[in-house]
Amino acid sequence: MPTTLADIARALGVSKMTVSRAINNHPEISPETRARILDAAHRMNYRPNQFARALTTNRSYLLGVIVPDLMHSYFAEICRGVETIAKPLGYQNLICSTDEDPANEESEIEALLPRTDGLILASSASPAETKFYKRVIRERAKIVLIDRQLEGIKCPSVTTDDIKVGRIATEHLLSLGHRRVGHLKGTVASTAALRFEGYKSALANNRLSFNPDLVREGGFTEADGNRAMKKWLREGNVPSAIFAANDPAAIGAIAAITEAGLSIPEDIAMVGGGNIHYGDMLRVPLTTVSWSTSEMGQAAARLLIDLVEGKRGIKEQHVIVEPELVVRASCGATQAAFV
Repeated sequence: MPTTLADIARALGVSKMTVSRAINNHPEISPETRARILDAAHRMNYRPNQFARALTTNRSYLLGVIVPDLMHSYFAEICRGVETIAKPLGYQNLICSTDEDPANEESEIEALLPRTDGLILASSASPAETKFYKRVIRERAKIVLIDRQLEGIKCPSVTTDDIKVGRIATEHLLSLGHRRVGHLKGTVASTAALRFEGYKSALANNRLSFNPDLVREGGFTEADGNRAMKKWLREGNVPSAIFAANDPAAIGAIAAITEAGLSIPEDIAMVGGGNIHYGDMLRVPLTTVSWSTSEMGQAAARLLIDLVEGKRGIKEQHVIVEPELVVRASCGATQAAFV
């Protein structure tokens, strides 16, 4: 026989209502009591009846998570962070990947909104292209933005400081003596625009003029970085150091550089962003700017669940997870020099 709420109540000497409220995260239940009940529910292999629960509460206890890419660890780690918060609170996740396509993204949002209590969204859209998102927010969709921003959208968000990411990466390369530092840009997403802004800010802080010839349009995938770097190498005028908008683009660019017979970092130093999990295991380990993807996912899950459960004061809350430099071999510096 499956474990019931009554079984847990008898085992702990509390009422069935108390057990139900604890499992459903009712505000009248203290954190200590709730933790004790959840621990007992786990030990007794309690499995809630999701259909009965949905009928009673008018909620699905499903959270949608929409991300641009699941091929690399970055967004997978964010999804895992969401799960570590959502699952103990009785929520399941539905995860979709959009392949950095805004049209796919809108389709996934339309499909998931009726089936879920709310969405965590890493948008592939340009920050200014907000007509669709403003409409769904007006229709009372519960959305938390993660990793990327959309202008004028009144909902909670969790990001890193992307201007700081670009500035940290570029200033590190400048500190190593490079005066011609290039940039491989990302997509139209806010992360790319803000990291580019940080790149230009670092140049200005070091009294260097911005040179558009040292910037190349790219993307966020290995194929994007590889394609952009190959074109740059054919055209010439390649700088001695490059900041790529993210790690996959940097890895793709490194492959193009080594294929051309050049060396990392002797001929071209490279810094990425995002600290994907195998960056330290490459033939030339990748210097990157890192922030906690797990913390981002956890913060987004807390914000969305608070939004779903009607807690006040979070509608426009913005959580920023601070970035930091991780020095490896691809930039030409030794870790010891920056301890």
